[in-house]
Parts: sequence; C-alpha cells; structure tokens
Amino acid sequence: MSLNRTLLPLCFILLLSQPTCFHEIASSSVALPIPATLTGNDNIKYGYPGGQGRILVKKYYVILHEDSLRIPDWVTYHLTKQDLEGTANRNDKFRPDPDIPIGMRAELADYRNSGYDRGHMAPAGDFKRSEEAMSETFFLSNMAPQRPRLNRGIWEKLEEQVRSLAESVGSIWIVTGTLFLDEDGHAMKPSTFIGSDSVAVPTHFYKAILCEQSDGTHEMFAFIMENRETALPGKPKDYVVSVRHIEELTGLDFFNLLRKSEQDSLEAVVNTNWPSQ
Repeated sequence: MSLNRTLLPLCFILLLSQPTCFHEIASSSVALPIPATLTGNDNIKYGYPGGQGRILVKKYYVILHEDSLRIPDWVTYHLTKQDLEGTANRNDKFRPDPDIPIGMRAELADYRNSGYDRGHMAPAGDFKRSEEAMSETFFLSNMAPQRPRLNRGIWEKLEEQVRSLAESVGSIWIVTGTLFLDEDGHAMKPSTFIGSDSVAVPTHFYKAILCEQSDGTHEMFAFIMENRETALPGKPKDYVVSVRHIEELTGLDFFNLLRKSEQDSLEAVVNTNWPSQ
C-alpha cells in the first residue's frame, strides 16, 4: 500500500494519470489538484484526500481503490440527518465491482472460508435512504478483510455512533480507510493476503470525520483500530487519535479545502470530546 459526492447517474472511473482541475484553499495561495471527474462532488466538498489508485465515483460515495491489493485505500461520503431517515432494508447483495477489471479486484470466493468478514468502509447502515443506495454499498470495492470480532464488535459500535453524530450535528463528512502498520506503529508493506486473488488484509482501519455545525463552524474526530483476532477492549472513544496522525501514516491530506489555519488547528487536536460513550 502506498504511504501516503454530486449524485451522478452512472459510475465513472478515473485514473490519477488523467487531467485534473485546481481549487484554491480559501486564505492560501496553495492550489490542490482535484480530479476532473470529482469537480462539484459533494462527497469531497472539503477536499480530495489524495493517494495513488483507481478512483471510483459511485452515486453515493467515492472510492480510491488499490488494484494491486484488491482493497480500497479510502472511501469517503457526506452523511446528513435526512439521509438516515430512510427505511431501506439491508439486502446483503455482496458482489464484485464490475468497474474494476477481473484480476484487479476482490471476488466473493476470496473471502470464502478465509476467517475474515467482508468489512464495509461505507457501512450499509448509513445508506438506508433508498434500496439503490443500500445496494451500492455491497460492492467488494467498498470492503476489506476484517476480523469478525472487530467488524461485529467495537467497529460496528463506532459506525452506530457516527450515525448518532450525524443525527445530532446534521451534516458530516467521513473518510474510512485501510492501514498497514508494524508493531511499532510504522507504515509497512502488506504481509497477509486471502484468496486466489491475493486480497490484502489491513492491520488497522481508520476513520476521519469532519462535522459542519449549524453556525458554520467545524469539528474533527479521528479513530484507528487494530484488525486483530481478539476483541479490542473498551469503547470507541478509547481509540481517538488526531487527524494529523492519520495523515502522517498515510501521506493523505484530509479536509484540505478548509481555511488553512482552521484545518491545521483542528487536525492537530486529539479530540476526546466524542459525544457517544
């Protein structure tokens, strides 16, 4: 793994070698490259995180997919209180992503009897707004191998708390991604794979969250959790880190269309003011 939304009627694919357009950070002379296909996409309203891979512009979220690892580098989307008012039922229509060539994507057989869950990055529970939105979350490009006790335990609890945050604040942006870290917490190459397509197993997962308050102010939260066989102790709040820490591990740049001074201030804080217990 390299260290480092506009609703569209169709899914577009863009490789980073294609043309980009540029947006200015308010209050800064630094221009950030925004892939042309993502221009005006509400899911990256506050900035494109960067990274190397295949960009998949879904109708309800955006993926940066690492073809060599058959998993997403990150998935990002905008979530509002209104989005959570739907009643669509979970359909479990797991399937490979037809927008990624065979041999560069995960297949259902890769997960079979692997001991790992197909862990959503954009969770199904955030997309009850419609049957279409719910179904779109079941592409394997939106998933990575997760240990069952993580996926069905504290990680699921974190996802529930993120929805509660959206209901409370009204509008949030979420980036969920994969990490490969050694025992000292330093970035490393993947060492564990599943299936005949060699789907990489992340050692950790992260979430970076930007809240937009009704008065226009912002707040950030971030979490890192280990993808281990035994259950993680404690509560999601115990795994809070700074957004800056995730950026240092990944080489990504989250929420970079905020004013530079605000971005720097919010990203540097380990925000323990998580509203859920």
